[in-house]
Amino acid sequence: MAQAYDFALEKIGMDVYSYSIWNDYIIFLKSVEAVGSDAENKKMTAVRKVYQKGIMTPMTNVELLWKEYCTYEMGINQMLAKKIIDERSREFSNVKRVTKEFETLVRTIDRNMPCIPPTSPQAADEIKQITAWRKFISWERSNPLKTEDALLVIRRVVLAYEQCLLCLGYHADLWYEACAYLDQTSREYSEKGDAQLAKRFLDDAAILYERALQTYMRSNMLIHFAYTDFEEQRLNIDKARSIYNRLLDVNEANLKDPTLAYIQAMRFERRTDGIKSARAIFKRAREDTRTNHQIYVAAALMEYYCTKDNNIAFNIFNLGLKKYSQNLDYILAYIDYMTHLNEDHNARVLFERILSPNNPILKQLQPTIWNEFLKFESQVGDLQSIKKVEKRRLKIYSELNELEGRETLLLVDRYKFLNLLPCSIDELKLLGYKDLSHMNLSSTNTSLLSNGTIVNGTALLEQVVRDRRAILPRPDIKHMMPFRPTRNPLPGSHPTPGGVFPLPDTALYLVKVLPPSRNFEGPFVIIDELMERVARMTIPD
Repeated sequence: MAQAYDFALEKIGMDVYSYSIWNDYIIFLKSVEAVGSDAENKKMTAVRKVYQKGIMTPMTNVELLWKEYCTYEMGINQMLAKKIIDERSREFSNVKRVTKEFETLVRTIDRNMPCIPPTSPQAADEIKQITAWRKFISWERSNPLKTEDALLVIRRVVLAYEQCLLCLGYHADLWYEACAYLDQTSREYSEKGDAQLAKRFLDDAAILYERALQTYMRSNMLIHFAYTDFEEQRLNIDKARSIYNRLLDVNEANLKDPTLAYIQAMRFERRTDGIKSARAIFKRAREDTRTNHQIYVAAALMEYYCTKDNNIAFNIFNLGLKKYSQNLDYILAYIDYMTHLNEDHNARVLFERILSPNNPILKQLQPTIWNEFLKFESQVGDLQSIKKVEKRRLKIYSELNELEGRETLLLVDRYKFLNLLPCSIDELKLLGYKDLSHMNLSSTNTSLLSNGTIVNGTALLEQVVRDRRAILPRPDIKHMMPFRPTRNPLPGSHPTPGGVFPLPDTALYLVKVLPPSRNFEGPFVIIDELMERVARMTIPD
C-alpha cells in the first residue's frame, strides 16, 4: 500500500490539488501498527519524511499540513520539535509565497475543459485557456521555488505540460514544445557529462512524440517531421524511416495531400541513404494520386543541386509538364528554373513551347507567362527581341479586353526593375497603372503588380478599395449629430428615419429629473376627449 502511495505522489504529488493524497498517506502511515521500539522508530521516521516532503510542496491547504506537522513533532519531543520547526519555517515561508502565486495562476485554468479540435477562428474562451496554460508553464520553467534541485524543476515543468496536453491535446505546438524541452534538457546534462540522465530525457522525449502520433497527432505532418528529425539526430535511421512510412500510409480521409510528406521523405533518404533511395520515394509519390505538382519541382531541384545533372532535372520538369500543363504555379517554377541556368536558347524554347498555339493553355493564364517572358528578354535580349515580345503580349491583352487603349502601361514593365519604376507614384496613378495590375484577377501573379507580391483576387479587390478611398476626399463628421436609433418613438418625439432628434439641453435636463413614467398610477387623461373639448372651446380675444 505504501508503494502505491509513493507511486501516486511521484506522478501527481506536485499538483496544486494533491493535498488529499498527502493527507491520506499520512493517515495511513499513522494507522500502521508498530510492535517494538525499532518498528515505532521506523514508523515515526516514515511519517516525518512524508510530512517534511509535503510541506515543501506548493499546494492548497499546505498551511493546514504545516500545522499538523508542528503538532506531530511537538507530540514526540517538544525540545527537539522547536529546533526542527525553526529550521523548516524559513523554507516553508517560501513555499507559502509560491503557493499563493500557484493558486492565482491555476484559478484561471479550466481543467474540466474537454479536449476537442481547435475552432477556426479560435473562440475567446479557447484563446484565454491557451494563454493561461502558457503562462503557467512559463512560471514553472522560471523555477519559482528558487530550488537548487534541477531535477525537481524539470519534473514540475513536465507535469505542467502533461496536464496542459490533457485539455489541449490537439495543439501541435504544445506537443512539440514539451518534446523540445526534454531534448534541450538532455543536451544540458550531456554537456555536464551525465550520460545516464541525458539518455533518460531523450527516451522520455521519444515516448512523448510516440504518444502524440498515436493519439491526437496521427495525421499531423509537423509532429511527424519533428519526430523524424529527432530520431535522425539520435542516429536511429530505421526508426525515422518507419515514421515517414507510417505518415505516408495514413488513409486519404485523414491526409488528403501527402505531397509535403513525400518531399521531406525524399530529402531524408537523400541525406541518410543517397540519391537512389530518394528517387525511389519520388517514384512512389508519382504513383500516389493524392500528390500535386510540387513533388516534381522538389525532385528536379534535388537532382540539380545534389547530383549536378541538368539533364535529369530537365527530364523531370518535362515529365511534370505533361501532367500539369494547365497549372500556372508549376509552369512558373519550370520557367524560373530554366531562366537561372544561363542557357538563353533553352529558356526561349521553353517559353515558345508553353505559349505555342498548339499548347492548349488557358488564355487567362497567358498574361502572367508573357510577363515572365518580357522580364527574361529585358535581362538578356536585345531591343528588337524585347519589342517582339511586347507586341505579342499586347495582342493577348487586347483579346482579353484588359487594356482599353492604354498601351503605355505595358511600356512601364519594360523599364521597371524589382520595386523600381520609371514614373512617380502620382504619374502611375494618372496612367492607371495600379488599376491595371488588378484586372487579371484570374491569375495568381502578374508583373503589373506594383509590389510584385503574389496575392489572390479577393486581396486585390480589397487593395483597390483601399487605394480609391485614399484618393477621394472625405467629409468632416466631427460636428455631426450622433446616430441614436429608437425602436418605438413616442408621439411628439419627431422621429427621423433611423433615429430621433436630440432634445434641447433644457428639456433634456427636465426629462432626467422627472420621475420615471412607470411610477405614475393615475389619474390618466383621456386624450381624445380633451382634444375635442379644446376644439369646441371658444377662446376670448
